[in-house]
Amino acid sequence: MQEEGLEKRFILNLLEKKLEKDFSYDSGAILGSMCTEPLDVAKEIYLKYISKNLGDPGLFLGTAALEDELICEIGELFGNKNIIGTFTTGGSEANLIAMRIARNLRSDIKNPEVVVPVSAHISFDKAADLLNLRLRKVKLLDNYKVDLNHFESLINKNTCAVVGVAGTTSLGLIDPVEEIGNLVEGKDIFFHVDAAFGGFVLPFLKRLGYQVPLWDFSVKSVGSITADPHKMGLGVIPSGGYFVKDASILQKTGFEIPYLAGGPFKHFHIVGTRPGGPIIAFWVILKYLGINGFNEIVKKCMDNTEYLVQRISEIRGIKLAVDPVMNVVGITTENGVSICELEKALRNDNWMLGKFLDLNLIRVVIMPHVKREHLSNFAVDLEKIVKKLKL
Repeated sequence: MQEEGLEKRFILNLLEKKLEKDFSYDSGAILGSMCTEPLDVAKEIYLKYISKNLGDPGLFLGTAALEDELICEIGELFGNKNIIGTFTTGGSEANLIAMRIARNLRSDIKNPEVVVPVSAHISFDKAADLLNLRLRKVKLLDNYKVDLNHFESLINKNTCAVVGVAGTTSLGLIDPVEEIGNLVEGKDIFFHVDAAFGGFVLPFLKRLGYQVPLWDFSVKSVGSITADPHKMGLGVIPSGGYFVKDASILQKTGFEIPYLAGGPFKHFHIVGTRPGGPIIAFWVILKYLGINGFNEIVKKCMDNTEYLVQRISEIRGIKLAVDPVMNVVGITTENGVSICELEKALRNDNWMLGKFLDLNLIRVVIMPHVKREHLSNFAVDLEKIVKKLKL
């Protein structure tokens, strides 16, 4: 750090050079991310209200009330407008909060366990490590769906929670939430649904006429849901959300902060300082787009998904891992050979995809920033590489 400050223009030029290596969403190269470019109106609003801190909501009463209003609107999307909730740094924090609540609601269990599909997000492994929980992982069937019989066999007297996923990280699949709910119906076991990706896709897919199984608070046993605005909600990064059916859980498990300038309050959060800007921005997004606006965005993503599916079907040597149920496409080899060389060659051509070694697939997420021409160019390169590798 130098003694005297530098000129703004010099600093900005220097910064541009240092950030040249970053990929951009509009380049079309980012095909493996579940995040996207936020709406312009969201960025504008976020910058205007960047100093709002809901870590001390008593100082920002309007922002806190707006968050409650937003949660009510999201509750209507998720099958129960009477929920409570809170916005988080992302899905990982939301899932960590859910696991802490599940553990603390069953303080009578000395060695608490959580039953999760093997396809669940890595945030559950993090939560287990931080909270001293044991994860019991449910295997998948050959079609990548959860083995319900195995799921049921893992539930025991030490089970404090079970988890279902609505939009798996690898393939965007929807776990059988209703059937899992039946497994824990009437038992003192917390049921959490991780819809970090699917939360702002599935309600609109249903409105577009797609067959969407029950996954939300319309399933009686579901106690909480994770859903991320910074994914298909087009919110600023980072923006997560955690939503709870039973309002009394906050009083049972929340943290009490007595010393804040705005006055004491209870909250679920792992973090202290909590930006209000992303929440205000997402409130604006919902008002700006409305149901029809989200329908149009999701429909375009699904149209592009179907286009990519068709292009993949024309390339010998590779195949779909499974027919996509939302805008996530898994690609694997026809003969079962490792996907690693294919992924490496694509990356060398600046195609940034997700790689899942355990499932032997690469993942394309058709987010709003992914255009038809990007997918066309990708398919051309993909076919050339597959031929070159003789898959």
